[in-house]
Amino acid sequence: MGNALRLELEPQGWTVAQGKRLSWPVTAASPGVAEILPGMQTDIELNHVETGRRIVIDTKFTAIFTASSYRDRILKSGYLYQLYTYLRSQERPGDPASLTAVGMLLHPQTGGSVDEGVTIQGHRMRFKTVDLAGDPGEFEVSLRGVVSE
Repeated sequence: MGNALRLELEPQGWTVAQGKRLSWPVTAASPGVAEILPGMQTDIELNHVETGRRIVIDTKFTAIFTASSYRDRILKSGYLYQLYTYLRSQERPGDPASLTAVGMLLHPQTGGSVDEGVTIQGHRMRFKTVDLAGDPGEFEVSLRGVVSE
């Protein structure tokens, strides 16, 4: 997905980074926690220097929805928590894009379409599918839609 985004978005001024490792903003730690604290790594990070926009994308190759006891379709909470952590843990006063970064869960899917969003504590979060089995032109349009507001 990252290479497809690179081909589509770099001509528009976006940089595409894949597999960026993130650091926990640790201010105090016990002696052994470094050995057991999990790492964080984004799938894709898009940056547009001219506009100061940043989009952190986590791709999942599973269905975007699961079911709960109360609803037939619900976003997977673990994925939402992961994306929220990526956004909030990387906020830095000297990095304005980090304070307003958009997070996206991007699910390749065949058939059906989802593009929903919510703003939580200043960060827009989107939940989007792209149809991998669709027409190539439609696929390109959906990739450009990743950076639409």
